[in-house]
Amino acid sequence: MKSWSLVIAAATVAVAGLQPQKTSPEYVIFLSGNAQGYLSPCGCSAPMMGGTKRRATAIKRLGVTGRTLLLENGGLVKQSGRQDEIKLETFSQMHAASHGAILNVTPSEGSLGPGAILSMMRLSNNRLLSASLKGSNEIPIQPYRVDGPFLVGGLTTRADELAAQIGLTAVSLDTATKDLVDTSARLRKSLFVVLDGSREDATSLAKKFPSIALIQYRSFGSPPQKSERVGNVLLASPGDGGRSLVRLVWKADRFSSYVPIDLDPGFTDDPAASSTYKMYLRRVDEEDLLEQWARSESGKFVGTETCGKCHGESHKVWKSSKHAHALHTLEKEGHDRDPDCVECHVVGLASIYGFRSRQETPDLADVGCESCHGAGAAHSASPMQVKMGPIGEKSCMPCHKIENSPKFNFAEYWSKIRHK
Repeated sequence: MKSWSLVIAAATVAVAGLQPQKTSPEYVIFLSGNAQGYLSPCGCSAPMMGGTKRRATAIKRLGVTGRTLLLENGGLVKQSGRQDEIKLETFSQMHAASHGAILNVTPSEGSLGPGAILSMMRLSNNRLLSASLKGSNEIPIQPYRVDGPFLVGGLTTRADELAAQIGLTAVSLDTATKDLVDTSARLRKSLFVVLDGSREDATSLAKKFPSIALIQYRSFGSPPQKSERVGNVLLASPGDGGRSLVRLVWKADRFSSYVPIDLDPGFTDDPAASSTYKMYLRRVDEEDLLEQWARSESGKFVGTETCGKCHGESHKVWKSSKHAHALHTLEKEGHDRDPDCVECHVVGLASIYGFRSRQETPDLADVGCESCHGAGAAHSASPMQVKMGPIGEKSCMPCHKIENSPKFNFAEYWSKIRHK
């Protein structure tokens, strides 16, 4: 007769063998940052890349519900006007809608003052971080955030500048990093550092503090195609302009995947992010920021149709070019009251005599003759006495910048609009 204890023991072993082995949960970490004010793709070279609406889609499509982190490394704007304040608030709202979003504060954001930082904190549901600052009751920025098995800290190599901008006390880079390292060890969390600094700064920090798991740094251009390590520390950057993300996978206490992701048209616009973005455009329009654009004295403009009365063949070339429909492309996208865009789609926005609106100054809509050749009123009045200056590649560069026209080639583009 079998012992019941032996039967039970055998059954327990058999059942245990049938049960699935426990596996470590998988976490997805997205790296973003240094958007330089680009909430939406901008440019005239297809395909246009980037934008917060596509980013939201990419994160939802490629993330893991409840186990996704978005690490944003500041650099959200590059100027300090009213439109940049609205941009910061819009970025913050979008972060509030993204699970696990964390935003490192840098002098880019600090340049707009303490009021802007407080607005960002409120609108992002307190997602702002900086271990490089001593928080206060007035501006209670936290040095780090714990999410799952991670402790994420924000740092900047420009702590003194940031502190002066918003009236707080700076913490040195080494001291702030050591505090994060010590805290992560005490809490038994893997440390991710979001660093407002260069690759060289990240490398130096990794050598000093080898227990850090990840250092995200700031860079320009596209993200590196391959991962890089200093010892056991992973160094990574998403590039700039909001054109790309880096997707990392963390499993079993280490990174198991590194993939740069270009935010191309294959990622459709996320509905919720699109709604927030439309609100941004409404605010820009309602505050009439286009009318407040800084203008200066210049020669007077006459408009492209007036130029065409004497330069008929050149006018025909212009009429069949994309320049002739430049403002319409903005109107289709709802950007025709957005100063960031309009400047390069009309004649003379920076002049007191330049474009105001399609209704008020219809002859100055679109990229016209005077966009490149300069104000033509004096030449039109006395064509033999007043000559227009020569133009060339330099005339194109104010608008065909690398940021929004990365494929610009003067010879190729000129062939499309060649005229006497």
